[in-house]
Amino acid sequence: MKLQARWIALAAIAAHAAGCSPLQEPPARAPTPRSVAVDDALVQFSLVAALAAGDYVAGPTLGEVLTQGDFGVGTFSRLAGEMIVLEGAIYQAHVDGTIHRVSLDDTTPFAAVKFFTEDGRIEGLAAPSLDVLDRRLDEQLARRNVPYAIRIDGEFAALTLRSVAAQSPPFKPLVDVVKQQVTWSHQNVRGTLVGLRCPPWVGTLNVAGYHWHFLSDDRQIGGHVLACELSRGTLRYDECSSLVLHLPRSREFDEFDAGLIDKGQIDQIERQRVPAAPR
Repeated sequence: MKLQARWIALAAIAAHAAGCSPLQEPPARAPTPRSVAVDDALVQFSLVAALAAGDYVAGPTLGEVLTQGDFGVGTFSRLAGEMIVLEGAIYQAHVDGTIHRVSLDDTTPFAAVKFFTEDGRIEGLAAPSLDVLDRRLDEQLARRNVPYAIRIDGEFAALTLRSVAAQSPPFKPLVDVVKQQVTWSHQNVRGTLVGLRCPPWVGTLNVAGYHWHFLSDDRQIGGHVLACELSRGTLRYDECSSLVLHLPRSREFDEFDAGLIDKGQIDQIERQRVPAAPR
């Protein structure tokens, strides 16, 4: 054993003399980080609580939004109307009731979109009111704690829609802005409900429950849905496997107080229901 140790020592001296270093164990390699799975994600820009608090400016361009989804809802800079994202196009429902395609250079303070991939459908769906529609979908969409994107194409006997006007600083909280919302009633319209259902755990990140926008087939009627009577339609749903949240970099976002906004205010703003207009 002593002889062996001597030969090892002589080998080390020889290696040093030759300019070599003794053999060493390779350093441990840090594990490669796993990428975050975002396939089939609901992608959200900002928080609905920040929007409710009056953060109405800045945000991504509409072109950036379309890189993350072809279906969804949102609004525009300064709250200039309701956003309907359908089949890869963005439509703006103005406060005067008109519908326009938008410039992809415009920006949004809040949007929630995804690439719609059908996971299932319900044929021959009908509902006398928005509340009944929500309840029937709750019976059909089994997973309670994942978001869903929901598309309903059909014939609507009655619709009540809303939009709001572009705001100017100093911005009022959204709960005050919607008190001046403009509403319209329509009868016998064919079109598409563009909706999201988020689970209760989203809190004030998004709208817990159902959030519906509408666009007619002729692209002439649209807005945020306050009431509807669905005569007959086909529902397609897309179950989301993840939620991706992009946070604003604006001063307004950094300064907003999330504690001033509660779920009740968000329900009042985005889940408002009104009786269907008489036909």
